[in-house]
Amino acid sequence: MEWQQMIDSLTPELVERLQYGVETGKWPDGTPLTDEQRDSAMQAVMLWQARHDDQHQHLTVGSGGQLNQLSKAELKRQFVEEPITRLKPE
Repeated sequence: MEWQQMIDSLTPELVERLQYGVETGKWPDGTPLTDEQRDSAMQAVMLWQARHDDQHQHLTVGSGGQLNQLSKAELKRQFVEEPITRLKPE
C-alpha cells in the first residue's frame, strides 16, 4: 500500500493513538515503541495532519504542509479565553 492510500485510510481515532505513541514513546496499552515505529508513526501523523487537519494548534502541520507555529501572544490568548476551573480549599 502506498503512503497516500494509507494516510487516506486513517481515522481520527487512529491518528490520536499514533500521536499518543509519538508523544509518550509507548502505545496506549503501555507497550514501548521501537525507534522505527516512532519514526513511522510521526511521519503518518504529520502527513495526515497536512491532508486533513484544519486546526491551527501550535506545532502541528496544517493543510498544505505548513508548520503552525503560534506566537507567545496567540498562545496566551488561547489559554486566557478558555475558562479555568478554580477550587476553593476547604
